[in-house]
Amino acid sequence: MNAPRRKTFEDFWEIVEKEIHGHPVIVDNPFCKWFKTGEADRRQIADLFEQFAVFSKWFLLAQLLRVLNASDLEAETRSRYILVNELGVGILPDGAAENQPFKTGWAHINWLRETARPLGLDPQRLGSWESASPATKAFIKGLEETYGSKDGEIGRGASYAIETWAAWGIGKGATAESDNFWKELIVGIEIHNQQCADNARKVPLDFFLFHFNSEKGHGDNVLEEMQHSYFKSGFDARKFLKGGRQALDAIHTFWAGLDKSRRELS
Repeated sequence: MNAPRRKTFEDFWEIVEKEIHGHPVIVDNPFCKWFKTGEADRRQIADLFEQFAVFSKWFLLAQLLRVLNASDLEAETRSRYILVNELGVGILPDGAAENQPFKTGWAHINWLRETARPLGLDPQRLGSWESASPATKAFIKGLEETYGSKDGEIGRGASYAIETWAAWGIGKGATAESDNFWKELIVGIEIHNQQCADNARKVPLDFFLFHFNSEKGHGDNVLEEMQHSYFKSGFDARKFLKGGRQALDAIHTFWAGLDKSRRELS
């Protein structure tokens, strides 16, 4: 690696840290900051599950588009592993899904429906497009346009941003992990469960714990992919950053919608 190219990467990395790592949805998500205080009531928790179920189910389309539009064979394979895991195929610690069993109940949307059972929500309605708020619909469309973009560089930037958001702080100590959005949801639900005298009303945490525990590997993978891609000919930093910013903007829209509705429900 020659010195000028290294310096260029350092400049690029500074922009990544500012525009991606410093995005509001990563460093200051009002809904998740509020949720982890344990102040959410049953209606507000149910609203979270209703919108998150739409995310879980309709993410499948964005993930399929990511497979179809992957920039290289390695990215295509990795995207396919994520897709089949979302559909109910087991996944190995390294993120691969080779020779793993399939169960319908393992499909993430079905797992989420089972998790939401104590809330009394209609499992058939959970995940339906009709149940999505305008903000959630805008979020899903934003994912399809960025993460699922036909432009591989836009998709790569979106993938990096999304996985970085999901893995933020994990493995970097308790303080850093406390700001991870999965952890914030876990803490909020834990407090809710502690306040439930009836065990049947407690919300299981397995779905959220699984994602929290698996996200660090995903974040490491996209960081490595980004570093390798930068030094390949044809890498377009402008498109990469554009895809990342727009994907995070879409995610921010989702959480802003939930923050608005939780205030209306209070």
